[in-house]
Amino acid sequence: MNFRKWFSVFLLFVLAFIVVSLFFRNNILHYAFKQAQKKSNENYHVQISVEAISFSGFDNIFVKKFSVQPENADTLLQISQTKLNFSFFDLIQAKIGFDEVLIDTASITIYHQPNRNNISFLKYFARKKEQNKTEEKTFQEIAEGLSAKLFRALKISFQVNEIHLRYEDSALTKKVYLPALQYDQQQFSATLINQKANDTIVLGGNVLQKNCSYQFTATHQGSNRTCLPFLDNEHGLQCGFQLLKMKLDFKKQTSGFQIKSDITTENFHLNHWRLSKEDISVSSGEFNASIIIRGNTIHLDSSSEIKINNILLHSFAEFHQESSPTFSLQIKMPETVADTFFHSLPSGMFHTLKGISCTGTLNYDLQFSINTQEPDSLIFISSLRRKNFQINHYGVENFSRINSTFTYDAFDKEKFMRSIIVGDENPRFSPLVQINPYLIKSVLQSEDPSFMLHRGFLPEAFRESVVKNYKEKRFARGGSTISMQLVKNVFLSRDKTVSRKVEEALIVYLIENLNLVSKDRMLEIYLNVIEWGPNVYGINEAAHFYFNKKPSELNLQESIFLAGIIPNPKFFKYQFDKQGKMKPYMSGYFRILTGRMASKGWLNAMDTTSLLPDVKLKGAALKFILPNDSSALNEEDELLLSE
Repeated sequence: MNFRKWFSVFLLFVLAFIVVSLFFRNNILHYAFKQAQKKSNENYHVQISVEAISFSGFDNIFVKKFSVQPENADTLLQISQTKLNFSFFDLIQAKIGFDEVLIDTASITIYHQPNRNNISFLKYFARKKEQNKTEEKTFQEIAEGLSAKLFRALKISFQVNEIHLRYEDSALTKKVYLPALQYDQQQFSATLINQKANDTIVLGGNVLQKNCSYQFTATHQGSNRTCLPFLDNEHGLQCGFQLLKMKLDFKKQTSGFQIKSDITTENFHLNHWRLSKEDISVSSGEFNASIIIRGNTIHLDSSSEIKINNILLHSFAEFHQESSPTFSLQIKMPETVADTFFHSLPSGMFHTLKGISCTGTLNYDLQFSINTQEPDSLIFISSLRRKNFQINHYGVENFSRINSTFTYDAFDKEKFMRSIIVGDENPRFSPLVQINPYLIKSVLQSEDPSFMLHRGFLPEAFRESVVKNYKEKRFARGGSTISMQLVKNVFLSRDKTVSRKVEEALIVYLIENLNLVSKDRMLEIYLNVIEWGPNVYGINEAAHFYFNKKPSELNLQESIFLAGIIPNPKFFKYQFDKQGKMKPYMSGYFRILTGRMASKGWLNAMDTTSLLPDVKLKGAALKFILPNDSSALNEEDELLLSE
C-alpha cells in the first residue's frame, strides 16, 4: 500500500508539473530568450531580437521576425518567421533539440569594409573558445567530434524557403539566392543562384547509412565558366565545375578513425595567382582516398589514387603533429603511354607542349619528407624515367629550334625591352670560342658548377633551396641550373607561378635527356641572352658596357665581377666608388670564387696568387655609378639594396 501511495503521489506530481509547465510555458520561453539576449550582448556584443516568440501547439515554437545585429553595425541576419519542432528524445535526456526546422524568408547581409563591418564580432567567439579551452584535442578526437556533430545535424529535418545572401567588401559585391533548401533526414536538395553571374548550381544528396555513409552531388547548369562565390574573397582562389560527386564513409576502428572518400568531377577549373595566370582545367578528375586519423597522426593510405584525365597517380602522405611536426609525401605514376601523359596534362598549363606527339612510356616517383623542427633533414627525391621514348612531332614549341639562329625577346620583369637575334646574323653575337675561358669558368662556378655533367637538374641544390626558403618563410633562394634558366628565358614567360615552374622542368627534361640541344650550344645561348645591366643583354654588350672590351679580351678579375652580378645585374652600381674603381669589400667574394675554381683545376696557382678585386670601369657603365651621398638613391636603388 505504501508503494502504491507514493507512486500515486509521484504521478500526481508529474501531471501537475506538466500542467503548470504547459500553462506557464510561454512565460518560461520568454524568460529563456531574454537570458539568451543578455548573454549574446554581454559576451559577443551582438543584439538578437524578435517581434514575437511563442509556443504553437504542443511541441512547436513559432518565432516572428528574428534578427541579429552586431553592436554599432548593420543587421547581419533577418528571418521573417521560423517554426521549430521539439525533439522528445532530446527532452527525455534533458537536452534541447529539434526534429524539424522550418524557415521562411531569410536574409543575410555581410559588410566587410574598413568603415562598414558587421562580422568583426566573430573575434569574440574565438576569444571565448580560447578561454574555455581546457586541453588540446588530438586530431582523432576532433574528427570524431565533427562526425558526431554531423550525425546530430542530419537527425534534423529542415525546410527553408528563400535565402538571400549578400556580401560586400571594398572591391566587390556578391549576391546569392537559394529559392528552397530541403532535407528530410534522408534526401537533401537545394538550388543556389549566383545572381550577379546569372549562374545556377543544383545541389543534392542523401544519407546512405546513418552515421557512416553520405553522398553529395553538385551540378552546374549552363555552359558558362563561372566560379563558386566567396572562395576568392580572402586568398584569390577561384574554382568551378560542371559536375561534382562526393561520397564519404566514416568508421571508428581500433586502429583509428577512418574516412573514405570517393570524389569525381567533370570540367573542373581552378585559378590562383600562385598557380597560373590562366584557368587550370581538367576534363575529368577522381580522388579516391583512405584516411586514417590516429591520435595526432593523419595518414593517407598508399591505396589512395588521384586521376587527372587519363593520368593515374598513387599517393601516400602522413602528417604527425607532436613536439616536432613531420610531413611526408609520396607520389607514384605507374608506367604510362607517353602520348596519354602529355595529352592528359591540364589545360591552362604546359602551353609549349600542346599538340606534342610521342612514342614510348614514362613513369614518375616523388618522395618528400620534412621535420619542421629540423628542416636541414629534408628529403627530396624526384625521378621521371622513360622507356623507348621519342618525340615524333613537337607541339606549339619546337625545342630544337635554338640549334640554329632564332630571335629572343628580352624583358625587364614584365616590360618588353627589345628583340635580339641569337646567331651569326647579329654582329654582337659571340660564339663560345670567342669568349674568354676565364668568363666561361667564372659563370659556371657562380651559377652551375656541374652544368656539363648533370641532366638539367641538381636535386641537392633544389633540396637546399627548399630548406632555405622554409627557414626564411619566403622565396629567398632558387634551385635553378643554367639549363632551367635558359628554358625560362627562351621558351617561357617570367611568371612566378607553379605552372610555369613545372612546365620549365618538363622542357628541361626533354632537352637534356633527348639531347635536343648540346651543352656547348646551351651555354653559348645563355651567355648571349642573359641580362647583364640596364638594357644590357649578352656578353658582347656587357664587355663593352663595363670595360670597352671584346669578350675574348676580358681578364680574370673582370670575368669574376661579371659572373657575380648575374643574379642581380643592376646591383653593380653599389660595388664601385665614384671613380669607377671596385670597392675593397669585394675581395672576399673574389677569394671564395677563385678558390673553388682552383680546387677543380680550372685555374692554376699563377692565376690566384695575390689576386685582388682590381676592377675599374671604363665603359658606359661609369655614368650609372652613384655618388657617395646616399640621399641620391632613388626608389629603385633602395629596393635593390633591400633585396
